[in-house]
Amino acid sequence: MGSIDWKDKRNWVVVVTILLVLSISYYMYEYVWSPFKKEEAQLQSQITSAQAELDKINVQKTRIAELELRLVEAEKEFERLREMFPEEEKVPLRLQDLYAVLRSSGVQIQKFSPEGRSEKEHYAENRYAVSVNSGYHMLGYLFAEIANFNYPTSITELKLGRYAGIAAELKKAENHGWTPITASVTFKLTTYTSKKVAQ
Repeated sequence: MGSIDWKDKRNWVVVVTILLVLSISYYMYEYVWSPFKKEEAQLQSQITSAQAELDKINVQKTRIAELELRLVEAEKEFERLREMFPEEEKVPLRLQDLYAVLRSSGVQIQKFSPEGRSEKEHYAENRYAVSVNSGYHMLGYLFAEIANFNYPTSITELKLGRYAGIAAELKKAENHGWTPITASVTFKLTTYTSKKVAQ
């Protein structure tokens, strides 16, 4: 290879062309291709982030039916609890229920009286003193009926004693075939009511 003849115009054209191509290539790389790749990387990152968010939304979307079902169940449960813990206006109906069970069980009611109210944070306890004379089967029926109410009640301070007139009752039962009164029973009965929340 010989040395380049700088006096030859063709050599200058070649050199200028090479320099021009190199300059254009550098310009294209630095000011077009690099910003394009940078913007592409940013857009790809945004797409990945958006896809992850969309996947989360799609997962939650599949739970909509389940959440709606759970909401319906929660509303039913809330209504059931409202029935179990009525506000003040339903108390007389509860007392009628209790009195009807006392009567239908066949016990002899000696006492059924209010003993006060105890306020708790979200509810109130309504206490009653109950005293009856009864046969054991009648007493079992009475407690079973109270236990089967669709609202909570509690029985405390249960005391059983022998009925004072048991001898006469046994004689009547022998002569007439009915169930004798054999026990005197006292207990405390508690019902529950909700407290209205201050608005």
